[in-house]
Amino acid sequence: MRLLILSPISPLPIFSGGRTRLYNITKHQARRHEITFISFCRNEEEREGLQELARRLDIQVIIAPFQSKRGLLRRPGPDALQTARSYLRAWRRGWPADIPAWNQPVMHRALQRALAQGRYDIMQVEWPYLAPYALGANLPPTALITHDIFSVGLARRAALGEDARTRSRLQEQARRWEAYERLVYPRFGLVAAMSQHDAAIIRQRAPAARITVSPNGVDAQTLTPGPLRPQVRNLIFVGSPTHAPNLDAACWLLTTIWPRLHRVHPGFALTMVNLDHPRVRACAAGLPGVTITGRLPELTAIYRQADIALAPLRAASGTRLKILEAFALGVPVISTAIGYEGLAVTPGVHLLRADSPDEFLAAAGRLADSLELRQTLARNARELVERQYDWSGVVDRLDDAYLRLAH
Repeated sequence: MRLLILSPISPLPIFSGGRTRLYNITKHQARRHEITFISFCRNEEEREGLQELARRLDIQVIIAPFQSKRGLLRRPGPDALQTARSYLRAWRRGWPADIPAWNQPVMHRALQRALAQGRYDIMQVEWPYLAPYALGANLPPTALITHDIFSVGLARRAALGEDARTRSRLQEQARRWEAYERLVYPRFGLVAAMSQHDAAIIRQRAPAARITVSPNGVDAQTLTPGPLRPQVRNLIFVGSPTHAPNLDAACWLLTTIWPRLHRVHPGFALTMVNLDHPRVRACAAGLPGVTITGRLPELTAIYRQADIALAPLRAASGTRLKILEAFALGVPVISTAIGYEGLAVTPGVHLLRADSPDEFLAAAGRLADSLELRQTLARNARELVERQYDWSGVVDRLDDAYLRLAH
């Protein structure tokens, strides 16, 4: 098949779950299909990443330089007029502000250039805020990759808001996103949800939408488990600070969970991976046993040093690649229910569930006291990713859905 992929970001360099998925899906697709990849580019790092993507996967990459609202409106001409109309239309319809921000003339032109090159079997749109590019006429069959459900994540963040103004702002954003999701889901030939849980939410909001489940995954052949150490010492939390639920989880972990954990287990050390951010540093100030790393190009080595991986998510949606990576590498996991939401896991079989500081303390104590329990969880979790979450199988299922859509 010939695939036309629209993305708001470069998959390279990889430093977030979304980029991890985007790169691995595209890599496997490039082995099977002819791909044209159109992406916004916000800085020189992303430009170099897109150029590297083209070289590494031998695909055509078209770069669309992203511009700020101010930059577009201050430049006289048709682009400024089109941008002003886009913002006005979004305001009148009650759409989220993200929609006109990403609806840019440069991307429309890049899309038209690609379409002029010939016929495509599928147009794959990454993230719902690029949906306007797929709502025009004379397009190939369209597939929307949701990654997560923004309205759900925003509503959960609103419930955690520390002040009334923050809660009100997030609730309003959640309402706007839910209305927009109800509108755009049925407009695509196919909507790819990350899990059956997400698919059920989409189905409830848009009964006419055609939905397939395309879960996140791991490269189970490359990521292999190492031996477990007799004693628990090193705990890790992995997350990109560009994703608000990760910042919330990091600060909750540092301010509420870690002080109690370290008091009971003074030999424990905690590494906050990829989380060098002012809010995280402020929460970690003065805490014993905490190390914060900046962006790391490769995480296998730090997982190999870990005895327990934590996933204290309270406000996310979609599914967490950090948990699947820990599973693949044989690191026992303690997670909130929201953290493992959407994954085919059974608490006590594949990981331990903890939704409060007391439960995290109890779960960590169980793992510290029992090498056998850690071995059992690691073995079961590894079998799960091999059976259900390897990228090659994920792309097999997505290909099947695309063949049905194309024909």
